[in-house]
Amino acid sequence: MPRGRKGPPQESVDSILLAISRRDDIDADTLSHYFDRLDEEWTEGAFEKVLHLLRTNDPSAHAATILILAELATDRDLETLEDFVTDPTVSDVAKLSLSPVLKELGSEMADDGIIEYLNDPAGAMHAMQTRLLELVGQSEMGAESVLEDVAAMPVERRLAFVYWLGGSNDPRAANLLIPLLENPSSKVVAGALEALEQLGQIAATQAIPALNHLIATTSNRTLKQNARAVLGRLTMLSALGAEDAAMAEAREAPLPPYKARVSFIDGSGTQLIMLSWQRPDGLLKGVNVLFQDQWGIKDCYGLDEMEVQRWEDLITDLQEQGFMSFQTPFAYARTLVIDARALNRRTRRKLPVAYSIWRPLIETAKPEEQEASTFPAILEPQPLDDQVIALAQHGADLYHLSEFTSWLYQPTSAIDPYTTRYWSTCTVFEASSGKRGRAKKGKQKEQNQQKLLEDLISEAMGNLLNDKWRALYETRLRRQAAFFLATGREQEVALMRAVAAVLQPGSSVALQEQAFPRALMRISIENGPLRMMIEALGSSDLSPLPFDIFKPDE
Repeated sequence: MPRGRKGPPQESVDSILLAISRRDDIDADTLSHYFDRLDEEWTEGAFEKVLHLLRTNDPSAHAATILILAELATDRDLETLEDFVTDPTVSDVAKLSLSPVLKELGSEMADDGIIEYLNDPAGAMHAMQTRLLELVGQSEMGAESVLEDVAAMPVERRLAFVYWLGGSNDPRAANLLIPLLENPSSKVVAGALEALEQLGQIAATQAIPALNHLIATTSNRTLKQNARAVLGRLTMLSALGAEDAAMAEAREAPLPPYKARVSFIDGSGTQLIMLSWQRPDGLLKGVNVLFQDQWGIKDCYGLDEMEVQRWEDLITDLQEQGFMSFQTPFAYARTLVIDARALNRRTRRKLPVAYSIWRPLIETAKPEEQEASTFPAILEPQPLDDQVIALAQHGADLYHLSEFTSWLYQPTSAIDPYTTRYWSTCTVFEASSGKRGRAKKGKQKEQNQQKLLEDLISEAMGNLLNDKWRALYETRLRRQAAFFLATGREQEVALMRAVAAVLQPGSSVALQEQAFPRALMRISIENGPLRMMIEALGSSDLSPLPFDIFKPDE
């Protein structure tokens, strides 16, 4: 494990490596100091120099290398160490000496894996590749785990992996290549197109719908042309009518929906969308998507082979931790996810790797299911009239609903000066009178505090609430209204729509006269100290989910 650093650097890395390789009388304190120094320079060249010792024919240098790696190597170094084992220029003795380190880091190449590789490198590599494709072919979870590792590779290594998939002559390779068509790197997408063409007919059923999807969604002209060319060649090589058959199969929902749950929109514009499907064996597939309304899809997790009771337990666990969600029509939840995906495209935000894998399952629905969707993701704007204006005067009542308690002004730093002024003045009021004075002047003090608060609210609204803010919250209110409608709570919908109508930019109702934004500012200022304390503890409104809600029980 990485070690703590102590003091300024003294000895050079080279001198330390020479000492450890040549001396066997180094005391524990000195050796610990040497490890600290190497750790300081580990990513700046020390790691490479340590590995270089294994390329020599010196047994003492090999022993020193293993001693250092056992102390300092981490998971981040595992890929480099495994590449070292597959390097034909490295001696077999050096490779075998790495076995304890690889085993400690959880590598599949440890122990028997290295010996197997040394005896038959080509066969061992083929066996490793076969195991990888078997993992990918089992479920979306296998593809997700592999592609998470691929996403962390440099582009050139990703390309090498893509070209290997193309030459694998295995239809399961398409399970990895198709998600890579949504990779942010155009080089990787172009490589995936080439690899799919190389796989040819064995993957055509999967590739044809994916290529059509890419053609319909990409804005990159070159990639669109390449996809059309690959699609044309695959179609020519396939039997007559193969494209129509593949597209028809892709439009068929692979699994029947089980349940969908959606959380309300919180103060940062975030919603959690949970979808599950029934497998033929009675178990569930599940995926949850974290949607933020200025970003799109920020996070995505999935699980396979989930017991029905496990799904119910997850809901209970989330509610106990404050993550409230409500059962909704499946089509409504799917529409939310598709809208979130479209927002990623408009904002050019990177999609989570997992979503690219789960997208076909999420977005595929039978025609009758699509037609049954009577709940939109967002309600239409309401025309402004006297009745709507009168109803919007009760906008502060929205804060009586638990779904709105987190709707405070963001970012907190912008409103902190008003909070500080309000609470510092309140402290002065408290200290300005003795016990008898407080009894006599309590009413006057309360009036002074209220006047100060109203003045600060007006000032903050004038300085902070512009048309961009109004448009964001007007849209957010209509989305929240659609959520209430989808969860069978129509009573509050009219008020949300009315508040949204007067809030929209260009409204004839002055912002300072609107009840909802004044309530938002009032609560934001009054709750300022609590918000400061929460942020000091390290919370972040737009961070990914704090845990994987689909993580199996240990």
